[in-house]
Amino acid sequence: MRRAWHALVMVWLLLWAGLATAAGPLFLWELRDAGGGLRAWLYGTIHVCDAACFPLPGEVRKALATADSLALELDLADPAVMQRLGEAALLPAGTRLDARLPPALRPRLVLASTRMGLPPEAVQRLQPWMVSTLLTVRLAETVGFRTEQGVDLWLAGAARATGKPLWALETVDRQIEALSGGGDAAQLAGLTEVIELIESGEARAYFQSMLDAWRTGDVAALDHLLREALSTEAMVPLFVEMLDRRNREMADTLVSRLNSGERPFVAVGAGHFGGPAGLLAELAGRGYQLKQVEPAPGSE
Repeated sequence: MRRAWHALVMVWLLLWAGLATAAGPLFLWELRDAGGGLRAWLYGTIHVCDAACFPLPGEVRKALATADSLALELDLADPAVMQRLGEAALLPAGTRLDARLPPALRPRLVLASTRMGLPPEAVQRLQPWMVSTLLTVRLAETVGFRTEQGVDLWLAGAARATGKPLWALETVDRQIEALSGGGDAAQLAGLTEVIELIESGEARAYFQSMLDAWRTGDVAALDHLLREALSTEAMVPLFVEMLDRRNREMADTLVSRLNSGERPFVAVGAGHFGGPAGLLAELAGRGYQLKQVEPAPGSE
């Protein structure tokens, strides 16, 4: 089965985390300038997780404490962000999602929505990208991952508790543009993929394969899991919007803050790190040195 949208949605949901029991390098990098000066830390995060994600590794907590600010893709604790996402998720008044779907997919959507606890009539009022997102969140919950245990929320709370400034690498409107991008064919393919994942019963194995890649610090394996569906031509424009283009933009934003002398802790989805258009490659191309952090012996 091709896996496209559920991997793509997980880029947005940030369904990867550094666990205290990591078996290899952490998904944490030191970013240094050409002279070797430490300028920032880059860390992969997760919006939905379980209790096993905490406490975060000691090296992660130490880096956050040392940094002078915390940068996230978005601050999901900001009510204005969630309100804007909710507004953008609605179809125009009088429009039903079924009108955009092939007849054969409509009953499958009803069954998948019902199975995930989403009222089918409520689903009919939503944009395809939001339906795919909600279905993925509910599917993650069925295998033990919950939004209230999200690493991003923990990082934001820790920063606020210590008075550390928090800023976003992008706007909510930019993220909505990416989520809804790629054209109708990509959106339909994405919704079909997440329905197939629900029908297949493969969610636990798929999520576990991503966590295994994380635990070993294997950026290439994680990137492959995300991009293995690019053989589906319709999905390519959506991946470009969700990953490649945003990586360039986030790198530009980060570099502009570094040029002002800041030394931030930058927490984004681990799906943004790998590949020739990933954040690591983008920042290396701008002259920065990146070193993956190893857990200290006996660290917690």
